[in-house]
Amino acid sequence: MNRIATGLAIVALIAFQGCVVSQSTHEQTLQDLQATKSDLDRTRVQNEALNKQLKVVQESKVKLKEDLDKATTEVAGKDAAVAKERQAAETKVKDLERQVKELTAAKKTLAQELEVQKQRGEDRLKILKRQQKELKEREQAELLTPPVLPKPAPPATNAPTPPVPNPQEKPGTANPAPVSPPSSASAKPPVAEPVRPPELGPLVDVNKSSETDLILPGLGKEDTQKLIKNRPYKTKDELVTKAGISRDVVDRFKDKLIVGQ
Repeated sequence: MNRIATGLAIVALIAFQGCVVSQSTHEQTLQDLQATKSDLDRTRVQNEALNKQLKVVQESKVKLKEDLDKATTEVAGKDAAVAKERQAAETKVKDLERQVKELTAAKKTLAQELEVQKQRGEDRLKILKRQQKELKEREQAELLTPPVLPKPAPPATNAPTPPVPNPQEKPGTANPAPVSPPSSASAKPPVAEPVRPPELGPLVDVNKSSETDLILPGLGKEDTQKLIKNRPYKTKDELVTKAGISRDVVDRFKDKLIVGQ
């Protein structure tokens, strides 16, 4: 660049002064001009190379911009997906917390029901023991109750008269003895039935009794119809599990019931 400037300055100086230069100066000027032309050609080549590089850079810039826009779009989509997943995760966490609360409440309820069932089981065991004791006492009372014997027949007030022989009958023949009716004392005494304590009243068979006999204190008409509809029963517990009668109602009158086969 310095040479180009020098050559141009010399040419301008020669043209400006309009004077004749020496041969050596002219040759030097031509050499400088040739060098300047070479520099210009080299500079033009470099400029073209730079233009090509600039074009490549611009194309790369355009491509990078497109890639950047595409990457920005993808990042925005991923951000939306991440936000959606985060929202879904938060919703799932809330659902899990709600389920934990529900399970905790259910566990508490089951624990309470377990305690109630345990207490009912203990009550049933006590009732069963009491019933066994009552049955045992009832059997002992039935065994100790003396049988009812029939009253003896009153003695005969008139003695039978001996038979008078008939003179017309041949000797050796005897009148047949009169047949006396069998005495009531020779009859077998009736078998004494087991006596039920009066405070318990008569027992009612849930498998054979009529609807009228099943009307008991605390048992409504609807429960009576349930008992009749769901026959037969094998145990008294089936009055609850099979007929759907309340446990409290069954416990109230089950001592008055029997389950016949």
